[in-house]
Amino acid sequence: MARRHLTTITALAATGLALTTAFATTAGARPIGPFDVGGAIEVKYDQAGGFNTFGNPITPELDASGGRFQAFERNNSIYWSLGTSAHQIGGAIRDKWGSVGWENSPLGFPITDEAISKNNGRNNRFNGGDIYWSSTTGAHIIWGSIRDTWLAAGAENGRYGYPTGDEYDHEGGKAQDFQGGRITWQP
Repeated sequence: MARRHLTTITALAATGLALTTAFATTAGARPIGPFDVGGAIEVKYDQAGGFNTFGNPITPELDASGGRFQAFERNNSIYWSLGTSAHQIGGAIRDKWGSVGWENSPLGFPITDEAISKNNGRNNRFNGGDIYWSSTTGAHIIWGSIRDTWLAAGAENGRYGYPTGDEYDHEGGKAQDFQGGRITWQP
């Protein structure tokens, strides 16, 4: 009889330990602190690696001109709008986007998560253009007709490579410099 109780107790203890470990792992992966993550932002947070990728939220979910966003410890944010769903943006690309006015800029909301580009570069697409980053060129906005020409030429994988600066005024039009040359546009 004592042996049967010992086996039952051992089995229950093992089950309890397994459940405790499973819940501790799940709970450990959740953000801690004063701000919760919910809705579409939570779905993206979980899909993109959760706490291990983003760390804890440093803001509550906030309004963003027709959408919502939440900022996280590791220089990442997740932005959501009705027209774009939720997308991650971080690092130098996020900083560049912020320097031109976030979602209120001509770029609008991100329409992709940050993606890996040639030579371990990064990019995000937006409603109104793209931001590309590489360790040798930094983060630069590409939009409009210059972007169209660059994409048609193979983007960062084509003859132009990454942008080395932003678009600027040039002979009554616009120009942008790239690793492999310059693209100009005239009205």
